[in-house]
Amino acid sequence: MTRNEEYQALLNELELTPPALDGTVGRALRRRRRDRRVRIFGIPAGSLAACFLGFVLLVNLFPPFARACGSVPVLRELAQAVAWSPSLSAAVENDYVQPIGQSQTVNGITATIEYVIVDQKQVHIFFTLKGEGYESLSAEMPEFTPRQHCAVLGADFQQEPGTLLHFTLDYHDSDVPDRFTMTFGVTGKSGKEEFPDPTPPHAEQSPQDAMLEESPERVPDILATFNFDLAFDPTYTARGETVPVNSTFQLDGQTLMVKEVEVYPTHVRVNVEGAADNTAWLEDLDFYLENEDGERFDSISNGVSATGDPDTPAMKSFRLESPYFADSAHLTLHITGATWLDKNRERVRADLKNGTVEWLPEGVTVQAMQHRENGWVLTFDVTAPADIHKQVFASRYYDKAGTKYDMDNFGWSVLDDGHGEAYLPLKGYGQDTVWLVLNWSHASQAETPVTIPIK
Repeated sequence: MTRNEEYQALLNELELTPPALDGTVGRALRRRRRDRRVRIFGIPAGSLAACFLGFVLLVNLFPPFARACGSVPVLRELAQAVAWSPSLSAAVENDYVQPIGQSQTVNGITATIEYVIVDQKQVHIFFTLKGEGYESLSAEMPEFTPRQHCAVLGADFQQEPGTLLHFTLDYHDSDVPDRFTMTFGVTGKSGKEEFPDPTPPHAEQSPQDAMLEESPERVPDILATFNFDLAFDPTYTARGETVPVNSTFQLDGQTLMVKEVEVYPTHVRVNVEGAADNTAWLEDLDFYLENEDGERFDSISNGVSATGDPDTPAMKSFRLESPYFADSAHLTLHITGATWLDKNRERVRADLKNGTVEWLPEGVTVQAMQHRENGWVLTFDVTAPADIHKQVFASRYYDKAGTKYDMDNFGWSVLDDGHGEAYLPLKGYGQDTVWLVLNWSHASQAETPVTIPIK
C-alpha cells in the first residue's frame, strides 16, 4: 500500500470513534508494499484542496489524531507540502507518487529523499533534513551529474529540522532523463549568531544608501554534503500529451498564435508565438482553462510560471494548473488580457542629473534620483493602473557606449496607501546618463475574452 493509501485510510477512520484510530495507524505502519499503478479519478481540484485543508485542521484541533499521525512521519507533512499546488495535490490523491526512501547521514545530519512527483517535463523532489542541536537547516542549490539543462527552484531556507522540503526541476527543450546524481550542501543555525556584523549601519543611514555599501559576503559553512543517485520510473516520466492548436487571434492590436498545449500531470504548457510585425513583445498572459463541468485551471501561482525566447524579450510558454486527473472530455482556453513590452521601449534613457526619464509606463513616476559618493540611488513610485506586483525594471542597465552593468540587489516596498516604491542602486556608476531596461510597458484587458477550444 502506498503512503497515499495510508493517508486515505486515516481519513476514512475519522468517521469512526477515536479509539479506532490507534488500530488504523498500526495497520498503516505494517503496510510496506509499493503499488506503482496510476489510478485516474475525476476528482475536482477544489475538492482536493478542501480534503487537505480538513486534514490540516484535524491535526491542529484534535490531539489524538495529531499523535497518531506523528507515527507516520511523511504522512503528517504531506498535506502542507503540496497544498499550495492543485496539480500536485491531485497527483498525490491519484497515487501519482514515486517513493524513494534514500537516506544518508553525514556529520550528524541526516538527509532523506522521501519521494518524487515526476512527469515528462518536471521533477519535484521532496526531502527532509534532520540533526540534533540545530534551530534550522537549509539545503543549498543542488548540482547534477550529468548536468541538467533545466530551471531549478531551490528549497525554502532556514526551516525547522524534519520539515518536508522541495526542489523543482523544469525542463524546457528536453525531457526528464531516466536518472541523474544530485549533490547539495547543507547549512544550519544552532541558535547562536554565527556571523556578527562587524560594521553595523549608521542609525541615520537610509535603506537606499545601505544598498550601495560594500558589505562583506557572509558565506555559511557547509556542514554536510550529500550525493543521491535518483532513478525515475518510466511509468511516470512518459506521462504527457501534446495537443496541436495553431489558432491565431488578435489582442490589443497584436497578432498571436497558440501553437499547442502540452498537458502533463504536474502542469500545463500553453505555447504562444507573436507575429514578426507585432509592435510589442508578449510578456505575460491572463488566461485559464475550463472543462465541460465548469472546473477552472488557473495560472501557476508558485513555481515556474513562464519561459521565454532566448533571442528576444518575449515569453513563449506559459504554465497553468493541470486538468490531467480531472478526466476532462473537453477543454477550452480563455484569454482575458496580456502584458506587453513595446519594441521601442526595451531601454529608456534616464537623465540622472536632472532626475528625469524619457518615458515610463503609466502609473510609474520618478520620486528621486540621488547621487552618492559610491553611485546613484533611483526611487520610483508605482501605483494604479500599473501592477505593483510586477517588477518594472530589469536588474541590468547600460551606459551611453552600450556597456552592460548588473545590479547586485534592488529594493521594493509597498506603502500603507497601496503604492509601491522601487529602488534601483547603481553602485559605482559615475555618469550622468543611464539606459534602464524595462520588463514591461503596458497591460491590456480583452473587451471580450478570446476563447479557443483545445479538445
